[in-house]
Amino acid sequence: MKLTVLGSGYFIPTKDRNSSGYLLETGGESILLDTGSGTLRQLIKCGHSIWDISKIFYSHLHIDHTADLPPILFTRKYSQPDSCGERELSVFAHPDFNKFIDGFEKLYGEWINNPDYPYNFHPIMPGEYSFNTVDLSVFKGNHTDQSLMYRFKDRSGKSLIYTGDTGFSDTLIEASQNASVLLIECSSSNSNPVEGHMTPSELSTLIHESRPELTLLTHISPETDYETLIDEISVPPGCEIKMAEDFLTIDV
Repeated sequence: MKLTVLGSGYFIPTKDRNSSGYLLETGGESILLDTGSGTLRQLIKCGHSIWDISKIFYSHLHIDHTADLPPILFTRKYSQPDSCGERELSVFAHPDFNKFIDGFEKLYGEWINNPDYPYNFHPIMPGEYSFNTVDLSVFKGNHTDQSLMYRFKDRSGKSLIYTGDTGFSDTLIEASQNASVLLIECSSSNSNPVEGHMTPSELSTLIHESRPELTLLTHISPETDYETLIDEISVPPGCEIKMAEDFLTIDV
């Protein structure tokens, strides 16, 4: 698997950090994890096309994680390449995401619907799933009622878990156990904790309990960006931690 960070930032984009979005390539398949504002342009800037994408997984319904879905569908309607890649786009999210889709379909209608290049919504809940290139474990996130965490496992046994926005929980410890890569938010500080978001002290506990090989900190807020965030996190032997940056690429 190969992970490319398209957006490592918070709901307020900065000049260096776009809103949440990630590209996961596995077994010849390209998957998006969240599509915050600007994700489509970030994808193009790193040499990919929306036509490479077969699936999108959404962690929850907040705008900074979902905003680029209508632009993506608009692009698929009006800008087909001569040699089209993925003709069908599958969108996975909590069942309540259907309300979001119903809303923008009423607003945009035929501008985003193209029967020749369709998109299909697949509601998904905590459980076990299998696809052609990966197996997927879905867990409940501790952020909103619709929050989901995704753990992808490829055919070689490598695993990546994407938490989306989340607070600390026993489920998070379970989901993160011995992951090859833990892609996790850290937008809360020890001095000013925010409910539903991780602090450095909570991350220290999580890493010691679950022992991921690499912890990649993302969804960086302006506050946590300016603090010496990694210095506040205790990492046990055999584990590594990094701050995500836009366009950072990691082989899982």
